[in-house]
Amino acid sequence: MIEKEFVIFLDIDGVLNTKSSWKTPFTLNDECIRNFCGFVNRDGVGAKIILTSSWKTGWSPIIENQTPQIQELQVKLAGYGCTIFSRTKDLGNRQKEITDYLSCHDVDYYVIIDDDESEYLGFELGGIYLIDAETGFTSRDVKKIKWKKIT
Repeated sequence: MIEKEFVIFLDIDGVLNTKSSWKTPFTLNDECIRNFCGFVNRDGVGAKIILTSSWKTGWSPIIENQTPQIQELQVKLAGYGCTIFSRTKDLGNRQKEITDYLSCHDVDYYVIIDDDESEYLGFELGGIYLIDAETGFTSRDVKKIKWKKIT
């Protein structure tokens, strides 16, 4: 049987933390992380997490080269069996970055998880799930997110 490739394009601020915590840079919310990982593990598909967030500049495939904030995030994600697989290229626009990633990788299903609708105005591919930045990723979100099939 051929394995399907599932990818989650992840923003962090407003998703893995809440708007009220933005005064302190690189804050993480444990409940939001637990809920997010509940989605990652929900369907048993082995989804790959790809950073689209501004935090992505701190990610590296070499753990020692990751910023302390990304290392902390990785530790928290690992507690739920999750890890960041990669990041999008820095092309100055999330739509371009995601489109570029999809064109360079063999992805079957994806979802974009973000809190900022303005990043996706006119984005024709779809597959966007918007998180309420006031609450961050909730248990309700775990149940509502749907995978977008690449056709």
